[in-house]
Amino acid sequence: MSDKIEDNSSFKKFDKNIKSIKAIKQIASLFSPFSKDAKDISKLFAGMDNIEQQFKALSKSPDEFNSLFSELGWIAHESINHDLMLECIALAKNNDIAAAEEKLADYYTSDVLKHLSHQLKGTKEFYPRYPLIRLAYEDTIAKRFHAAVPLILMIIDGGVNDIDKNKGFFTESTDLTAWDSIAAHSSGLTKLRDIFNKGRNKTNEEEIRLPYRNGILHGRDIAYANKFVAGKCWAALMAINDWAKALKDGKKTPPKKEEEKESSLKEILENLTNVSKEFQKHREKIDEGKRLIDNWKPRNLIVGTDIPASGNVGDYEEFTPESDAIKFMHHWQKKNYGAMAKQVSYYAKDVVLSKEAAKVRGFFDGKLLKSFELKKVIDCAPAISEVFIDVCFEFEQKKYKLDLKLRMIYQNEKKENLILGQENGEWKFVDTSFFNQVSYPI
Repeated sequence: MSDKIEDNSSFKKFDKNIKSIKAIKQIASLFSPFSKDAKDISKLFAGMDNIEQQFKALSKSPDEFNSLFSELGWIAHESINHDLMLECIALAKNNDIAAAEEKLADYYTSDVLKHLSHQLKGTKEFYPRYPLIRLAYEDTIAKRFHAAVPLILMIIDGGVNDIDKNKGFFTESTDLTAWDSIAAHSSGLTKLRDIFNKGRNKTNEEEIRLPYRNGILHGRDIAYANKFVAGKCWAALMAINDWAKALKDGKKTPPKKEEEKESSLKEILENLTNVSKEFQKHREKIDEGKRLIDNWKPRNLIVGTDIPASGNVGDYEEFTPESDAIKFMHHWQKKNYGAMAKQVSYYAKDVVLSKEAAKVRGFFDGKLLKSFELKKVIDCAPAISEVFIDVCFEFEQKKYKLDLKLRMIYQNEKKENLILGQENGEWKFVDTSFFNQVSYPI
């Protein structure tokens, strides 16, 4: 384990690529007066200095954040909002750490938790606890911190018990470190555990701003119900989830160090060429995404005028949410439960499709789709749309109506979010957007 987070492998690899790119830029600048190709390469890397500065700020920020905030119960982790982290570091350096804490507490008790908490569903140790996680979310949004805090502390302890296969988060012997992980660095979760686990042997009526597990769950710290304690519980839970992902990716211990062979000039040039190509692709991808986001706006479709209310998949524009929603309805008509399961957006990486297909079958089996009519399509964000469909189906010789709302997200094969207008993606729906809806007899 390195002493600094910025010395970890992921940052080192990026730094190595930055140095390779700078080498290409220097070589290209020498030949720019004589070669158009060299001029083009120089233009390609025109923003390299700015990128390098951004990288340096980013690589140092977790260490800076932990040095400023870990004693207060906040730590850097992989899924932290980096803009928020940098803003809080700037405030703390400007001697306004109180304002930074306000921002962190407000963020981790806001409706952004709806998305953050959903990530926990993709971790198998938190999946069975997800109903409790949703209750904790609802209590937090309603500012029922007295109910949310103990619940999150219990979720943390039980989840870590299952992750570690032996001991909970608050057990001193639990190893909360992992190689090449921000959350699981020695200045991260281990330090957080020591703070949360502090002994509280007397009843305390004064407000606390740290989630002392013993004091809260044993009834010693009475005035714990505030946004600071709740926010720190949520932030710790998200950091633990990042640690669990690192363990799943085999980062418990560092890989064996291989001897570095001295590269030949040919290999160096080939590597530089490959790096430049990858960098160009990366820049083009970022530029395209930025352009699409800047130009994005809701389509305001009128059903019956812009798109048909019902029809075949070919009647709708490809790579649109309505096209994939209609595809889903046709799969239902054909009782193709496997194809329906493939249209669900899963956060977990180790999804067994046959099990998911069985889950879909369990819900739809016996429900004979008789008709459906598209009512409206709402583009909520560049990668999110909601499709509303009136559905009529028959079950046990009775007819039912369902006002179906499919909340859909646009993704590629790697589960990376795409933007409406990009091709070669698929609109998948969040399973809770369907399975939680209720039909009624007609």
